[in-house]
Amino acid sequence: MLNSQKTSFAITLMENLVVPTFVLDAEQRVLVWNRACERLTGIPADEVIGTRDHWRAFYDAPRPCLADLVATNDQDSISRLYSTHETPGAPSFGVHAENWCEMPGLKRRLYLAVDAGPVYDDAGHLIAVVETLRDMTEKKLAQAKVQEQASILQAHYEEHQREAELARRILEHQIRIDLMKQAGVDYAVRPAAGFSGDMVLAARSPSGKLYAILADATGHGLSAAVSVLPIVQEFYRLVEMSLPLSDIVESINFLLVNSLPLGRFVSAAFVCVDEAARKGEVWVGGVPDVLMVSTSGEIVRRFPSRHLPLGIRRDARQVGLAKAFQWDTPCRLVMLSDGVAEATDATGKPFEDERVSRAFAQAGAGNLIGSLLAALDTHLGEQAAHDDMSVLVINCPA
Repeated sequence: MLNSQKTSFAITLMENLVVPTFVLDAEQRVLVWNRACERLTGIPADEVIGTRDHWRAFYDAPRPCLADLVATNDQDSISRLYSTHETPGAPSFGVHAENWCEMPGLKRRLYLAVDAGPVYDDAGHLIAVVETLRDMTEKKLAQAKVQEQASILQAHYEEHQREAELARRILEHQIRIDLMKQAGVDYAVRPAAGFSGDMVLAARSPSGKLYAILADATGHGLSAAVSVLPIVQEFYRLVEMSLPLSDIVESINFLLVNSLPLGRFVSAAFVCVDEAARKGEVWVGGVPDVLMVSTSGEIVRRFPSRHLPLGIRRDARQVGLAKAFQWDTPCRLVMLSDGVAEATDATGKPFEDERVSRAFAQAGAGNLIGSLLAALDTHLGEQAAHDDMSVLVINCPA
């Protein structure tokens, strides 16, 4: 009598659980089909109790449910029929699986998370299998949507990377590395993004004069790189004509005024050096001072910015004239972008002129760029540079 009362209580408890649940006996006939299971499947309990037709609640054609496979200890079919998240050591200890179900009673598909576990008597004989169900459809659809969007974003990213690589090759192709080598200058460009808005160019005219430019467009990345691109071929063309430096600056300004959108401009420093005559010209607009550095690494002269950046004023008279200079002892001219002086460490302290001077003094007659970049790396530490950093060094021999 006591066992009968316990069994009756257990069945009543199962029937009133809020979790959709059904129970099979050892012959895989339905013992319990609770109210929550009726609501989930749209199948009344009286249609399945005592039968092996519980599959009709989930599929259009006969196939075992997870509880059936646990009852028969059919592990191979579990792996074949379900996307099992937790591979069991043996189905006799219970199984968790997930699956799309057709749900004929509802006439729509649901994605169900299923847990099935066996019940044994004191002698170890199977007497029942309990299967619980959870509707995971909304979560699954949301995951699928996220995956779809992730795939779309990945495709866009890969397309952007391909376009960026093509743009990088085009930009690099425009700059004549062979002319840079012939000019005999030293330079380094460190972009803050994939593209640099800084650009260094150098070339010799047919008369042997050395022309060089360090240009720094507003912003950084591809948009800044595109802003300086019009300068390249025009610079080479004008150098080939051996024009005075002021005329070259004026022509490039005219080009940028007519090609850049409103709000875009290019800060720059131009240098022309006649090594045989030991004299030259310099024009600086919007970038840090051009520095004359002795063979001992001392800054002996500064050429400050006295002009507006290029691409702002149309009037050639407002562009300004280049300043002449000469030297008696060997020296070097150093052109920097503002990303060098403004490079900030973790505390927000900028690199500034004092550290530039110290780096040059440490280099002495040696590698100015190497010493400067090493000092920058030490200053930045783990911080990423927020702007492109460029340096161009021109030798002025005796």
